[in-house]
Amino acid sequence: MVKSYYRLWYGRGHYQLHIPRFPRTKAPAVARKVEAMNAFTRCHWSRAVWIFVGCIILAGCGFKQSKQDAEKVLARHFQCVASNDYTGAMTDYGAPFFQKTTKDEWSKTLIKLHNQLGAYQGYTVTGWRVFKNAGTWGAGTTVSLQCQVDYSKYSATENFTLFKGTKDDDYKIRAHFINSEGLLK
Repeated sequence: MVKSYYRLWYGRGHYQLHIPRFPRTKAPAVARKVEAMNAFTRCHWSRAVWIFVGCIILAGCGFKQSKQDAEKVLARHFQCVASNDYTGAMTDYGAPFFQKTTKDEWSKTLIKLHNQLGAYQGYTVTGWRVFKNAGTWGAGTTVSLQCQVDYSKYSATENFTLFKGTKDDDYKIRAHFINSEGLLK
């Protein structure tokens, strides 16, 4: 049963609201407890917020470094493509990439792309995402880079997924998708 401290009663011809008074010793004690709890809650939440902000700042530094390291591998890959060194470009791909496509088939595909799209001219990174995780690929860092690549005949959007395991020295390309209007002709 819930006690109600506010009572409405009929007396002297009209209704009156009765609000009981706490003894003077209890009211300040209750107020002090409530004040202490509010102070603790404010302190607890502010600490949690500052810890969260600190973690975001520290994690952001690692993500930016991961992106820069993956971009170095991508720059090396495109440098090999620019000089028609497709064998050198194959070294940037990881073993999981060649589980479904052999190195010879992919090398022939890159040569065919060169013939259809034209000579490589340059690229810009238009989007990126970094994930630090443990999954089917193992524990490590996955970086997805979306690039706008210019060739002499057509431009292409190329998406790369690079992975660096916790024990690996460098990123390796795990997936490479190419989308261009020149591939439809």
